[in-house]
Amino acid sequence: MPETPSPSAESLHALLDRYLRCPSEPLRGELNEALAAFQTAWIHARAGQDAPSTNRPAPAAPGRAPAKPKFPIAAADLAVLERMAEGWVPTAAEVPRWVWFENRELVTMEPNPAGSGPEVMRLAPAGWAALGRQPG
Repeated sequence: MPETPSPSAESLHALLDRYLRCPSEPLRGELNEALAAFQTAWIHARAGQDAPSTNRPAPAAPGRAPAKPKFPIAAADLAVLERMAEGWVPTAAEVPRWVWFENRELVTMEPNPAGSGPEVMRLAPAGWAALGRQPG
């Protein structure tokens, strides 16, 4: 029998729906799966067992592009990805939503080549796929 959400959970869900400007039910399911995987890995690591593999998608076969992301990407975020595909290498300080990009595995974060300062962002395979392009 499914649990009935508490009133505070329902208001949080409504707030999340308004913030994202789209239904957040698929996102909540994905977050619950990620949390369960993290908790399992944490428990195994603390119990002295080898940590289980993460539930990340397997890398694409050679010559095959990774699947396009299944989540919506705002036009402004696609514009950032497009600029990066054209050669722009922004720092975390230049992109306010860098955490969103990183959490969605659209970019990778690398140490600043200057040796100090904010990390730089580079397109990950999923970022290229979101644009429908191949690295090149």
